[in-house]
Amino acid sequence: MALILRNPDGTYASKCALCGEVLSGSIFATGRFITNKFHEFYRFSDVAMHWSCYVKWPQQSRFASLYFEAALIMRERMRSQNWKTLLKSPEAFVGYLFAEHEVSLIMRKSGTDVRLHRSRWQAWLNGGWQRECRPELEREAISAILSQLQELQLPDPP
Repeated sequence: MALILRNPDGTYASKCALCGEVLSGSIFATGRFITNKFHEFYRFSDVAMHWSCYVKWPQQSRFASLYFEAALIMRERMRSQNWKTLLKSPEAFVGYLFAEHEVSLIMRKSGTDVRLHRSRWQAWLNGGWQRECRPELEREAISAILSQLQELQLPDPP
């Protein structure tokens, strides 16, 4: 994940990769998922940006899709008895991590990975997502797949 520096007072010291201003408020950050230094999005891999800048970025959709695809490849490589795939569609991936009792929801539209403990899953589906998710991309992405998410059955704990 991106190294995001903070000042002693807790405010961000790192700058937004898109606007160059010091980070504040809600942010979006990625891990190093593009290793080719000549790729057009290389400088946006393993960095942080203001959520508001990310949402308005003309390349956001392409970038989020690349990040989503990279996340799917990583999940395939990490496939083990500790993870269970609950949903894999062109728009979303939902996995369950047994060791953490955690649901991971990765969305193509937003490029975000929402993580929830299983004890919070049902309340989140029943409206909590509207309060907890960031406006625009994330809410739109969840709204589009909500009916699929509501049909999922979490596995029994081991």
